[in-house]
Amino acid sequence: GLLHPDIQQQFHFSRPKLCRNPGCRNSSPGDFLLDFHLSDFCDWQKLRVQENPDEIPPGSMPRCLEVVVRGEMVERAKA
Repeated sequence: GLLHPDIQQQFHFSRPKLCRNPGCRNSSPGDFLLDFHLSDFCDWQKLRVQENPDEIPPGSMPRCLEVVVRGEMVERAKA
C-alpha cells in the first residue's frame, strides 16, 4: 500500500475515512492500517484540577480546569 507521512493525531488514534492520495486505488476506504514501526507515540494524560471546596465561599461551585500533559510531565504529575 501507499504510505502517508506525518499524520498528526491528538490523544487518540483515529482511522482516516478517505485516502487523500490521488494515486490510491483503495476500494475499501475504511481498511487503513497503522504501521507501528514507522509511528511515533508519546505518553499523555488528561488531568482535572479543581479548587478545594473548603477554600471557597459557601454555596459556590468549585471551578475546575482540564490540563493535558505529555512525555516526562506525565511521570511528574503522578508524584
